[in-house]
Amino acid sequence: MTTQTKSLKSQIKSASFPQWKVADQIGVAEKTLIVWLRREDKLTSNKKELILKAIQELSHE
Repeated sequence: MTTQTKSLKSQIKSASFPQWKVADQIGVAEKTLIVWLRREDKLTSNKKELILKAIQELSHE
């Protein structure tokens, strides 16, 4: 499954990062990230990019 078709929530889980850590990397509250992930189909491409970038940055730490 490619990163484009795999859900963001699944990608975070696969990377073994807690959601709060991804939210902190983006600069939003954990609750905000959870709400975003609840309706991924409604996310703007900008928010998706922020989340993907945060996952990548955390993977390289």
